[in-house]
Amino acid sequence: MKIFYLFLIFAFFSCEVFADDEDNLGIIKSLVLETSEKIKEKEADAFKPSFTGSLVYDLNVSDEYQSTNRQNEFLDTRSRGRFNSSFKFAKNLSFNSFLRFERVNQASEVSRRSALPNGGGDRAFENEGLYAEEVNFSYNGKKHAFVLGKFDLNFGSAWRFGRGIWTYNIADSYRQREKLGLNGIYRAGESKKTGRYELSYAVFTNERKNLDNSIITGRDSAYKSDAVPRDTRSLQSYITSLDIAFDFAENDKLNYHFAYINLAVNEKASSVAPAKIADQKGFVMSMNYKFPLRENFILDGLLEHAAIKNLGGNADAKEDYLTANVIGKFYKNWNVTLGYAKHHNAVYGVSSFDKNLSEISFGYEFKKTALFDKLLFQVGYENQRYDYHTSLETRNALGALMRYQKSF
Repeated sequence: MKIFYLFLIFAFFSCEVFADDEDNLGIIKSLVLETSEKIKEKEADAFKPSFTGSLVYDLNVSDEYQSTNRQNEFLDTRSRGRFNSSFKFAKNLSFNSFLRFERVNQASEVSRRSALPNGGGDRAFENEGLYAEEVNFSYNGKKHAFVLGKFDLNFGSAWRFGRGIWTYNIADSYRQREKLGLNGIYRAGESKKTGRYELSYAVFTNERKNLDNSIITGRDSAYKSDAVPRDTRSLQSYITSLDIAFDFAENDKLNYHFAYINLAVNEKASSVAPAKIADQKGFVMSMNYKFPLRENFILDGLLEHAAIKNLGGNADAKEDYLTANVIGKFYKNWNVTLGYAKHHNAVYGVSSFDKNLSEISFGYEFKKTALFDKLLFQVGYENQRYDYHTSLETRNALGALMRYQKSF
């Protein structure tokens, strides 16, 4: 815990922001998305030490007003903050941190609510904690980039929170966070000519010993005995990804993302039958196309599919995910978002379920001022459908989101 507190103090005062990163995606995703023009600008500039950062804060109110399970009817108010900071101490070299404040996992609270007939009633800012999601050193050159330390992996992109109020939640289930290891990136091409190609490879393990705790509210951590995939305490897990970007014109951009991940399993600690133990493997592919449909109206569409085999190290378990959403932005400030996401989980011969989520939301983004870079208000409707094949549950909700963003 002392190490964590010392880091928070250092991170607060060590605030280059990651590649115009408006969504706080983490260092690797930001390096991959950085344009060749931006990199050339940095290479041409004379070096000088710099401290920069960005803050994103969300306030979200969701009225879960109808469900076939009365325990899931409640008013939920929560906040979430993300703070990126970077200290550039040499040419192309930086120390980076990513602090996250949000609702954290706490099994005791979940059990307490589940035991109550009404699910515990309304929720307001419950179980919110602050933790260090990333702490790393990076080298960012013209053709190569490297990251050493604790970081999020470049696996998927539908979990980006800037695409509606709820749709990204399902994809967030397969997002790979807080890994300890080494990541390398090789760059080639020009996005405005033949396309920009970013090939990334990382070896890693889980970080569950030094910076995995949180303050304000303590969160549950994985133990060695849990034998979760990627927790072998050695760099046996790996991921490789390819990102391709085309920049046809202003507001006319096409991106592809492909990634394969192998998560090693600690066979000695696993509770899975020895004959069924296998490394968890995953593949994700996505396409994001942004183009001007007409004057003052831009469409931004994302389609992503992810498949997970040997879930939890069990050869009989698998998951599939699909996310599709479209953002229509008109007159610069207004937007309408349509989203759909699906999650299928199955354990051979035991059970299976399907979760479907649909969203429609509308928002307005205020122009940049001295107080903020972006200020967004979004309201919408969400429908969820859980099919357990022996029972069916539906949920309906109305929600509102306020998002504040500021770089400095």
